[in-house]
Amino acid sequence: MRHMPNDTIIVSVGDQQFVTEFGDPGLPIDGRGGNDTMIATVDAVNGVLTFVGDDSNMQGHSHGGNDLLTATVTGFGDYAVIDGDAQTMSDHAYGGNDVLHIDASISIYSSLSLSGDAETTMTGDAKGGHDVITAEMGSRSSGAFSGDAGYSMSDHAHGGNDVINVTQAGIYGGASISGDALVSMSGDARGGNDILIYTVGAGAHSGGASLVGDAGYMSDNARGGNDILIAAVDGNPDSTSIVLVGDASNMSGNAHGGNDILHGSDRDDWLYGDANTYAPSAPGSITGGRDILNGRGGNDQLWGGPNNDLFVFNTGSGQDVINDFDQGNKAVGSTAREHDVINVHDYGFASWAALKSLISDDSSGNAAIHLTANDTITLDGIHAADLHAGDFVV
Repeated sequence: MRHMPNDTIIVSVGDQQFVTEFGDPGLPIDGRGGNDTMIATVDAVNGVLTFVGDDSNMQGHSHGGNDLLTATVTGFGDYAVIDGDAQTMSDHAYGGNDVLHIDASISIYSSLSLSGDAETTMTGDAKGGHDVITAEMGSRSSGAFSGDAGYSMSDHAHGGNDVINVTQAGIYGGASISGDALVSMSGDARGGNDILIYTVGAGAHSGGASLVGDAGYMSDNARGGNDILIAAVDGNPDSTSIVLVGDASNMSGNAHGGNDILHGSDRDDWLYGDANTYAPSAPGSITGGRDILNGRGGNDQLWGGPNNDLFVFNTGSGQDVINDFDQGNKAVGSTAREHDVINVHDYGFASWAALKSLISDDSSGNAAIHLTANDTITLDGIHAADLHAGDFVV
């Protein structure tokens, strides 16, 4: 296997300039990329930067190097695309363990795209590296961040175990964050075990993000990884819109969800343990993971999805709704019994009897658990009489 040299590439991007750099251009189909350092400064109006850690296409048994790619964006209307390894990966190509960082905190109207391995597609038996992606977004900016592929993973592609940490530092902005493929996983693709973190910074007036553990769409026999999704709000913005999805926004065919952990912010969030919508190829063909959901503060909407899930509520949890308690299997056409559990241990109830006295049906006939004067849990479609001690951790 031919080893490419370890290079250091430093560039600057000016007004309306297009700058594209590859760490290992001409990487042989069975070669190994060098451990490259690529540094860019984009202080421009409508500048465009593209950084690729290795080569445009990786195929055969090629292996990406362990690269460091970093950019500082301070201009107006700039575009920055950073790919840890290649623009496309196929065959048995293997991504390196890369570090991608972009600081666009003082930019305006910037558009950011960071992918841990491939900018667009991973096919065949391509495998992603274990990458670390960090980003600070500026005002009126948008960002798309994926641990492995910026578009799709198919065939037997396998995602790495990645960490993605994005902060909305500017006044307004929005981000799409996926642990594996930003758009779709199909065939027998497998997601890695990823950690996704999104923070609305102290100076933000609003923030919005979707955090998806694996991909926007999972179909065929795609399988999600065991992911951790975390959202935080550091300041007191006028508004936030944060959605956390453990596996995919849409699961179809025979897709299988991973065992995910979701931690919402202290604002009003939407949490889905597996998916938002389901389209099974046969009743029960989609299976969900055993997920843990904690909306934290704010008035949250929670869906565990198929399989047995754990809902955790800490003091100050707000007025939350569990929309599918013991009902998640119905979404995939399964009649299998389900046993979700609600953990309210943080509230310090002496016994199940003490908690039971605080549960009653609301005006719509849904069980409402009155934890405190300000904290409630409503179980949509469930009556108070349906609940038992085994449904709770007290």
